[in-house]
Amino acid sequence: MNIYKKPLLKTERLILRPIKLRDLSIIQKYSLEDEFFRFLDFHTKESVKEFVELAVVSDWNDNARFVITLKSETIGSVGLYINQKEKIAEIGYSLSKKYWGQGIIPEAVRAVFRYGFMDMKLEKIFAQTDSLNLPSQSVMKKMNMQQEALLKKHIISQNIRRDVVYYSILKSDWEKSDH
Repeated sequence: MNIYKKPLLKTERLILRPIKLRDLSIIQKYSLEDEFFRFLDFHTKESVKEFVELAVVSDWNDNARFVITLKSETIGSVGLYINQKEKIAEIGYSLSKKYWGQGIIPEAVRAVFRYGFMDMKLEKIFAQTDSLNLPSQSVMKKMNMQQEALLKKHIISQNIRRDVVYYSILKSDWEKSDH
């Protein structure tokens, strides 16, 4: 049962809409750029296809995935992997390298935080990244997320055992911040 309607979120510059199969080729294009996956396992057209197809068919209560559009152009995605029982979600985001450094991900994440806390009634949103991925950690810090954990040698990515850092924000802290 899908108790949440798939929304359209708007910010000053962006429109975030639910992901669709028609977004696949654009997401594949930016996901296969060399620098895009420097902290992830190598993406293939097939793995990106599986990611998009899963996001499209998943229950919105479990996987609320938006594409980020700027001036009608799809440039990235942001989404929540939701645990309804615990009222928590993991946020994940991606952006075409062409748009890095323009404040787009923080703007999109801010909108998704509002949606998650206000509409989905979440109590906590967290994120994880490779400990060497300083740009992603910078986004987390800009969003007033606090580091919760550093898990040493936690994953294998690109055949290398890597550390993972977790950040989170509680709804109560988000409400106190300038959101």
